[in-house]
Amino acid sequence: MTMAEPKPALRRAPATPLEIPPRTWLVWTISINLFIAFTRVLALRNSPLDLLPDEAQYWSWSRHLAFGYFSKPPVIAWLIAATTAVVGNDEWGVRLGAPLFHAATGIVVAFLGRAIYSARVGFFAALLYATLPGVIFSGLVISTDVPLLFFWALALLAIWQVWSEPDWRWAITLGIAFGLGFLAKYAMGYFLLGFAIFLVIGPHGPLKAASRYLLLAAIVAAAIIAPNVIWNASHGWATVGHTAANANWGQGGGLHLFEAANFAVAQFGVFGPILLLALIARLVLWRRSPPNPRERFLFSFAIPVLTLMILQSGISRAHANWAAVSYIAGTVLVVGWLDGINRFWPIRLSLVLQLLLFGAFTTYFAGAINITLPKPIDMFHQMRGWHSLSQLVLHRLDSAPDGSIVAADDREVMAELDYYLRYRNFPLAIATGNGPPGNQYELENPITAANGSHVLLIARFSDRSDILDKFSDHKLTEEWTVSAGQGRRRGYFIYELSGFRGG
Repeated sequence: MTMAEPKPALRRAPATPLEIPPRTWLVWTISINLFIAFTRVLALRNSPLDLLPDEAQYWSWSRHLAFGYFSKPPVIAWLIAATTAVVGNDEWGVRLGAPLFHAATGIVVAFLGRAIYSARVGFFAALLYATLPGVIFSGLVISTDVPLLFFWALALLAIWQVWSEPDWRWAITLGIAFGLGFLAKYAMGYFLLGFAIFLVIGPHGPLKAASRYLLLAAIVAAAIIAPNVIWNASHGWATVGHTAANANWGQGGGLHLFEAANFAVAQFGVFGPILLLALIARLVLWRRSPPNPRERFLFSFAIPVLTLMILQSGISRAHANWAAVSYIAGTVLVVGWLDGINRFWPIRLSLVLQLLLFGAFTTYFAGAINITLPKPIDMFHQMRGWHSLSQLVLHRLDSAPDGSIVAADDREVMAELDYYLRYRNFPLAIATGNGPPGNQYELENPITAANGSHVLLIARFSDRSDILDKFSDHKLTEEWTVSAGQGRRRGYFIYELSGFRGG
């Protein structure tokens, strides 16, 4: 059996007047995804929440476009530059790419489900994707996962088409999707792992026909990735080094089963308990009911990355979202399998629960629910207090010596001050300790002899002798605390520094 043959597992009865045409499923898919995006944009417009530190940092990058940055490839900065150029630099403008890209991803998921199974499967997979617990949060926050998931989904659709019905247009699409996905986040490289697994467990017949198209895709992808490689080479491989340090494989000290178990459990919160249990059930039933080529394709791009991230979390560390790309294929697989065995109730139940969660989360994010969340469940604490901090800085500058600059000793504080003091008429710099640069600000905007004659330092930590010793005079003038929600307060130590000596 080849990939282009009929789909015997999903043969249906002849069409009846009650059967919904594929075009209708597609219209509903697009309409619902656009409506969800519109709802999210409204929530962003009305949200009282500040930018996350990473969001503020990406905004800083977007002011100076390049082919790479210290800790990430460039697409996130390009995306923010595009949205803020259209609607302005308010928080919702910075985040606007998130709902728009997730809507586009949902539509691509629908086409993927339609190409592999049916238009009905594509519709429900798209709707489930748009309301996955992880996407509910990601749809309102700009991050590197936002463009990554879109390009991953597009690459999945393209490589399925190249494999089943080789065509040069899909080959070019695959190359573009992989290349831009890699420039969104280096995790796009896991796509190659998925394809390698599929070459092992999938049918080998189509490989010969698809090989030249895959080569074309590789050439297109390499051309897109090349400028970032050149940027890294000219900047001491900064992003590559940071990515390797982030994985931290050399410091794990063996396998930590508790951390691996925590990561695995967290996936129920990212993908949703019903869908993840269904995915596990299909995997358990592998030997009893061997997967067909379609399922083998989807398994190849769902399970390996998830497994690798569980191992990563046990060896070193892994954030719960690091396996997010697994759930593009995972969603289509679960819907297609349950539809094929006429057990659709888990899909309906999961969809109802996800829609309820989507409504509650989006409403709270928009500020329409005035509830103070308890500290243990408050996931928004990093989005509070930064605007208040900027106002304290402005007030404190009134009594600072003329010509003073403001400095931070921390990447997160620096990013937030750069954003919330974006209309400032004074310089902003970062105070560096000993050792090599650890972020983009330390590379490009440190305190120097030229700007360090008078410095107002906003320090997260009191013991910063590595910074203070670089000045001829330093004085702790006051301490601030800023509320970040119930039971959470961030402390700052305010120093007046003068006479930067370097070192």
